Amino acid sequence: MERLTWKYIGFGLSALIWSLLAIWVELWYLLVFDLVLFDLIVTRRFDWTLRTLGLPRLLQSTIEWVFIALLAIACSFTIKILFVETYKIPTPSMEETLLAGDYIFVSKLAYGPRLPETPLAIPFYHNKLPSGKKSYSEKIKLPHKRLKGFSRVERDDIIVFNFPAGDTMVVQYPGQNYYSLVRQYGREYIKSEFDILTHPVDKRENYIKRCIALPGDTLQIISGQIWVNGSIRPVLPHQKFKYYVTTNGNPLPDRLLDSLKILKTAVTYNPANSLHVLYLAEENVETLKSFPQVRSIKQYSEPTLSFQNQEIFPHSNHFRWTGDNFGPLKVPARGDTLQLDLFNLPLYQRLISTYEHSDLQVVDGKIHINGEPAEHYVVQMDYFFVMGDNRHNSADSRYWGFVPEDHLLGKAVAVWFSVEPDKRIIGGLRKERIFSSIK
Repeated sequence: MERLTWKYIGFGLSALIWSLLAIWVELWYLLVFDLVLFDLIVTRRFDWTLRTLGLPRLLQSTIEWVFIALLAIACSFTIKILFVETYKIPTPSMEETLLAGDYIFVSKLAYGPRLPETPLAIPFYHNKLPSGKKSYSEKIKLPHKRLKGFSRVERDDIIVFNFPAGDTMVVQYPGQNYYSLVRQYGREYIKSEFDILTHPVDKRENYIKRCIALPGDTLQIISGQIWVNGSIRPVLPHQKFKYYVTTNGNPLPDRLLDSLKILKTAVTYNPANSLHVLYLAEENVETLKSFPQVRSIKQYSEPTLSFQNQEIFPHSNHFRWTGDNFGPLKVPARGDTLQLDLFNLPLYQRLISTYEHSDLQVVDGKIHINGEPAEHYVVQMDYFFVMGDNRHNSADSRYWGFVPEDHLLGKAVAVWFSVEPDKRIIGGLRKERIFSSIK
């Protein structure tokens, strides 16, 4: 009797977890498997093994192991999609908060897991195979769907998302922004001379940045200082900026750079005027000032230009913005009505045509959306403005614009492993960073 009681308890807990999962993902037909669980745990009237088929023992064992392997893959992908995913930091754009070589946990539950939109894919390959070919098929494409999460994005959250400008790529230049190449060389030349690859939203490269402004916020950067809704945002601890460091005629010694944890490969030095270009956190600046070899330290600030910087969003001659003098810009929110004209259209053109899939045309100086003249547009999604903590060494929203809501993957929560780039684990292991939280 006691054994039967434990069976019912085990079935009750298993059925509860399975039912909640089925209801959460809104796949109601999965509730039928509660009957399978009842038989497996309680009644055991059916033999769920292959013994009843009379197969040779070797074949039966092979099939069972294949099934176990497929089940393990299915479980790992379920965890990755619904709960948590690991991610490697590839660049120094988030230093010192996150270092190149950090391996982090990304919570999918924070903002709600996004279900796959391109489900036909080869496991363990994000968007391409080692041969360079696509690792997925677009024969089946599902609509965007996000499950309920525990919270919403807040300012200063470190978020992981699909690169918004990564919908199109040049095969021969995998690390280059396609749209930057187009601005430099022209669309027709790029298309005629190189192979072009397009990716759906969930197969674009993963990026990680800090959320600076939320939907509905008005952002402005003045001489490197960030203002949101009229209030200045404080500089975060360990945040890096670009500095000009002049010495007395000799380069900064390696031991000093090592003590400041500055990679020598990240330092530019001009012996003609003893000028170094470094990316430094504030505490490192104070340390350098006390070094007798240093004559001057000046933080770099990109001034407003008399000409348009074609790499700065929105890539229009009407805007003279730079990385340190940017805006004001309102971040669109779902339900906002955008008043459109030819002057401000570059701010929202990609939002309307690419992210929200409306047909936008300019005909005889008039804006047309979906074939109708338009002086306004109602936004369908929330958008975010993101930046890297290594402010002058980060390609972020200042360069390619807003992050759409449907591109969000999750929130960075912890570093679970860390090793210096281009070093072996024994020599490059950063023990102090292992299992550290991310803020």
